[in-house]
Amino acid sequence: MKFNDLRTLENHQVIETDLCIVGSGPAGLSIAKEFAGTNIQVLVVESGGKAEDPDTQSLYEIENVGVPRQLDQDVIRYRILGGTSHIWTGRCAPFDDLDFQQRSWVPHSGWSIARRSLDSYLERAGENLGIGPHCYDERLWEQFKVSRPASSLNETVLKPVFWQFSKHYTNPYEPARFGQGFMPDDVPNINVLMNANVTHLSTNAAGTRLESIEVTSLNGKQATVKAKAIVLCCGGIENARLMLASNRIVPYGVGNQNDLVGRFLMDHPGCVLGSFDPISAKKVRDRFGHYWLDNTKGRHVYLHGIALSHKLQEKEQLLNCAAYLETVTAEDDPWGAIQGLKASLKNGKITPQAYRSAIALLTQPHAVGYGLYRRYLKNRPTINKAERVELFCHVEQRPDPDSRVTLSDKFDRLGMPLSRLNWKISEQERQSVRRLAHLICDEFDRLDLPKPVLSDWLEQKEGWEPNFSDRAHPTGTTRMSNDPKQGVVDANSQVHGVDGLFVAGSSVFPTAGYANPTLMIVALSLRLADWLKFNYLPTKSTQITWDRGQIDGSSTGLVSSDSR
Repeated sequence: MKFNDLRTLENHQVIETDLCIVGSGPAGLSIAKEFAGTNIQVLVVESGGKAEDPDTQSLYEIENVGVPRQLDQDVIRYRILGGTSHIWTGRCAPFDDLDFQQRSWVPHSGWSIARRSLDSYLERAGENLGIGPHCYDERLWEQFKVSRPASSLNETVLKPVFWQFSKHYTNPYEPARFGQGFMPDDVPNINVLMNANVTHLSTNAAGTRLESIEVTSLNGKQATVKAKAIVLCCGGIENARLMLASNRIVPYGVGNQNDLVGRFLMDHPGCVLGSFDPISAKKVRDRFGHYWLDNTKGRHVYLHGIALSHKLQEKEQLLNCAAYLETVTAEDDPWGAIQGLKASLKNGKITPQAYRSAIALLTQPHAVGYGLYRRYLKNRPTINKAERVELFCHVEQRPDPDSRVTLSDKFDRLGMPLSRLNWKISEQERQSVRRLAHLICDEFDRLDLPKPVLSDWLEQKEGWEPNFSDRAHPTGTTRMSNDPKQGVVDANSQVHGVDGLFVAGSSVFPTAGYANPTLMIVALSLRLADWLKFNYLPTKSTQITWDRGQIDGSSTGLVSSDSR
């Protein structure tokens, strides 16, 4: 993989390639990697570079006019090689079969593809993400090598669910980062153009064919990229923003002939259903906590949770939602103290914190012994001493065309209009999480587990919206549908009515389920890569020669030539 920097190129270059991918996050680099070593020339266009840059990050500024969202974009989105995988926590789970179905009680639901058609892609996505087997139900007990709980959930109303955590290929304590090291270095057909911000998608006069994209650096350098296929992998907000802002040739924006680009903005509204007494919560933390699965690829970490059953969702017209435990570790947790002492010894300094860590260890020998017992005899992670234990929930959103991304009257430093977000949450979301909370209390009572003290706001009829927070999972703004009047892209992720333009990422999801989106993003990206490879792109390629502006070389510009 070869790196180039737009800031060092001669101005107004014209670059020709076979496949141009805009964005180097999990979607973009997963697609690029599928073409590594082929005769298809790939150019990945990335807004950032190899290091963090505040000026580049400022291009993510938004204007919010809906339900309050996380406005500090630095903690939820990243313009850097590897994209937002630079800061994600690595939680992975697939969507349910139900999420793909058309449901009478969920308007605008239903995908153009079946859930079962993605199984092979989910397996392949797991390899990119460094996760364990493609299994997320109670078949896992045997693989965990622990005893199945003696009493099961009443699966007519609640079902057990699991998430697993991505693992970096060199550092098991970090999730996959999709930046440096994800792609082999010796791949001559993959080029990356960094510090290049796409400012316009240029079509033919009729708006039916994408001809090129315009890219600009913060120091004013400009270039034009022409490709046989261009894939937008900019995220759930930026994909829509870029299509809407590309209105010089088509006034309503590229692919927006049916006024659908930017609509159906969803997220995973997160909320605290209740809390547990940290001292008495040990039993519930043992059952609905973390588990280890060891196989030939090392150790994989899973989290156990609870979701509404499909039957109950249909019967009571509820949305898909799931809950899990979130723990704030106490300051004097002995296992945190061990890590603190290790760090002090490694640095050769005895700090006040090291003394506090030593005291925490010496005064809690039983906790240390119990942790060792769990680790080495029960094959379970330790249960850290908790300051607070909460029951947290993700709920899918009811698709709403009035929940949307539009263009602001404010502009960034490149002259691009900011994204104006009008995110809406419906009463159906509150009803769904309220029902889940009460069912969990009933089930925990039956199973002789400590019950949470439920949050007061769950019973409020008004003013409850601020208790939900977005989870930085913007979804649905270029939704998939076979009908151009119902969606922006078709089943192959090509923009309706715009030949050569494709979209990857969570913006194509028609519904969002409760599961974190990255696993599904990568799976759908691999599916798109296969379709491009075998159905769309030619066997003869456009040869790109970079002889200037290489970051790691002495040359200073770019030349392109066509080998056809």
